[in-house]
Amino acid sequence: MGKLTTYRDKRAELRARASALKATAMTEAKLAAKEARLKAKEAHRVQLAEAKERAKLEGKNADRKAKRETKRAERQDALAAKAAKRDIKGEKALSRQERATLKREAKLQAKDRKMAEKIDAAGRKHEYQVAEMELKKLEGAKLGKEDVQRWLSLAKVATPVLLPLAYKLVSNLQGSADKSAGAGSVDLKAAGINATGPGAALGGRIVRLEQTLGQLDVSRGDDRQIKDFIASTRSRLQDLRTAVETAESTPTAQRREVHTAISGELDRVNKDVFARLGVKA
Repeated sequence: MGKLTTYRDKRAELRARASALKATAMTEAKLAAKEARLKAKEAHRVQLAEAKERAKLEGKNADRKAKRETKRAERQDALAAKAAKRDIKGEKALSRQERATLKREAKLQAKDRKMAEKIDAAGRKHEYQVAEMELKKLEGAKLGKEDVQRWLSLAKVATPVLLPLAYKLVSNLQGSADKSAGAGSVDLKAAGINATGPGAALGGRIVRLEQTLGQLDVSRGDDRQIKDFIASTRSRLQDLRTAVETAESTPTAQRREVHTAISGELDRVNKDVFARLGVKA
């Protein structure tokens, strides 16, 4: 009995120990599972927090990027608006400049026309003086009243002789009148002068003065002083021809000054020529 009791006690002890170990193992397993769940839950919470943080950062980054894009677009719009404003301002300035240029050109053209008209007026005065001189010659060649009566009284007995003489006289007078009437027209191209506007008017005056010098040469070319005067004046007119053509390639303001100087010189030449012809200029 004593051995059996001891065996039973040992088995009971072993069972109790096994039961305690099993209970301990189960408790530890439960604790481990609970800890694992807690860790998983914590990891999930951390992951969720990190995901939220990442989402928040991404949202902030997206907002920053959107703001940067918006600011960039606004700056580009502002630059475009400034560029458009500059273009409009430049166009207005260019338009003002063009209008000022057109106005200045119109003013210069008006001055050129006025100068050309003034020079033409001087040329017409020259033509009038030449015509007046020719008219005096014609008046000197006309028959007086007494001459007509004398010719009529002689016509009865000398008609065959008088008719050819009268025809010759009338022809000479008509030729002189036609020559005087045609003196006003000047062909600058034929005269070798290439100029426009006031330059052309000056060229016309030069050609008319040269023609008048030719008349002076015909009427008083035998006089040595007159011959020297004609030679020196033709040289002056040749220099003025060169000055007129050279002025065509100079700037407008300088060309106007040259034209004024040439016109004044032509006035002096005109006065000298008509003084030699005995006509008050």
